[in-house]
Amino acid sequence: MKIALVDIKQETNDFNPSFTTLVDFRSQGIYEGPEILEELRGLGAVGGYIEAVEESGLAIETVPILRAHSPSGGRIDMESRRFFLDRIRAGLEAAGPLDAVAMQLHGACAADGEDDVEGEELALCRSIVGPDVPIMLSLDHHASITRRMVASVNAIVGHRTQPHVPLDTGKVATKLLLRILTEWLKPTMAWRRLPLLSHQEQFLTTKPPMKTWFDRARAMEAADPRVLQVSPFPIQPWLDVAAGGWTVVVTSNDAPELAEQIAVEMADLA
Repeated sequence: MKIALVDIKQETNDFNPSFTTLVDFRSQGIYEGPEILEELRGLGAVGGYIEAVEESGLAIETVPILRAHSPSGGRIDMESRRFFLDRIRAGLEAAGPLDAVAMQLHGACAADGEDDVEGEELALCRSIVGPDVPIMLSLDHHASITRRMVASVNAIVGHRTQPHVPLDTGKVATKLLLRILTEWLKPTMAWRRLPLLSHQEQFLTTKPPMKTWFDRARAMEAADPRVLQVSPFPIQPWLDVAAGGWTVVVTSNDAPELAEQIAVEMADLA
């Protein structure tokens, strides 16, 4: 199997008037090609991807395209936005036929002229690989989920804790992607967005109210094998976009009515 890997993360603060530039991304490292797997073993979502692939025992060829992280800051500038789109396009087109794409993004990134940076990147991926190649999306749980993001991917996995453990998220998402490929699963998603924001002080998942919401997600996954993933997304409160708000995304194995039922229940619980 041949899987393309992309990891781009920036969390936007719309109250910061200074643009985030490629200088900011280079401060935390921009990696391309094989150096991604060489330099990031055991680190972050990429490290989780590597662990899941190696533990699977499957014959997998990874096509590492790009890894770029920036500190949180203002919207990314036009140069950065175009840089990432160009690198994704060139990498996927050069890769040839793929069995899947693993996209590791933040989910709350906005740019000069674009509220939904990740949605734009995912739509580009889908346009290149076509409708039949699974795209797995892993996100920070402070992501802003949009219709374009959901429409462009096959499954979504968010961080399960705060403080975050990105390696865990990358591993969970990759293991699910490998199940989709090897067990012929048929992922179906349902989601709900709530017109709700909350301040950062209540985001820890070690105590209520977040613990209640996230524990319920894990219980729903354990209760029915058709439930592949339940991901709550309490959006970070510094992103000023029209599509903002708390979200829950449910991925099932060919059980759309069950996914809808769980999405509604999780929204009501929130």
